[in-house]
Amino acid sequence: MNGPGAKRVLAAVDNSLAANPVLVTARALARAFGARVEAIYVRSNADRAPAESAAAVGVPLRVVSGAVVDQLSEVAADPDTVALVIGARSRPTSRNALGSTALAVVTLCARPVVVVPPVGRTAPILRKILVPLEGTVSTSLAPRSIVELGQSSNIDVVALHVDEDGPPQDADEFLRRFCPWGIGYVTLERRSGRREDAIPVAADELECDLIALGWAQELAEGRAEVVRSALERSPLPIMLIPVNVEATGKPAASSV
Repeated sequence: MNGPGAKRVLAAVDNSLAANPVLVTARALARAFGARVEAIYVRSNADRAPAESAAAVGVPLRVVSGAVVDQLSEVAADPDTVALVIGARSRPTSRNALGSTALAVVTLCARPVVVVPPVGRTAPILRKILVPLEGTVSTSLAPRSIVELGQSSNIDVVALHVDEDGPPQDADEFLRRFCPWGIGYVTLERRSGRREDAIPVAADELECDLIALGWAQELAEGRAEVVRSALERSPLPIMLIPVNVEATGKPAASSV
């Protein structure tokens, strides 16, 4: 598993207190993917690399130099990389969901990026993942890679549909249309109200360890409101999966 060509999860670390939860989350994700985990630190000045933080959790550290966003995007683009884990870097009192580095990385990176909040809840083992679905033909299907990960790693995958208006769809029919690869495996949870409000609450009530969202990598004003709300309000790591890198090899429709 650790030889050349083995799958890997990258943990982007620095000298802040965010390093430990990022490393813990990356290790949990690597365990689920059956991958190795590697920490990466981009040195932009004379700061000391966070070797002690990486060593404390048994993760090898790679040190590179250059522009942070460029370096992280480059190493994440390697075909062996299955995900990049990064700290949100926003202070708990900040009105912004992401710091400038994390924002640039999530919108440019061609791989799934897991954003770990500055003060949140990280789990050393992933046991349950929440996958919110909008349930309209204009939105993306459930992230196939996460559903298949759950099947192979004994992780509970819960699809969440929030009925904002209109009669609820039949559960079986809903899964057949928007999560076809999860038939017989994924459970469907229903909520009412605004999606932006319901998703963080449901994740907490269901005791999930991660929220996975397919998205079109746009966080401009008025776009990706569900993604923005999850990043701002949930204490859980949020996995953002670009819709055009799913296992089908085909671009999905627009995302949440």
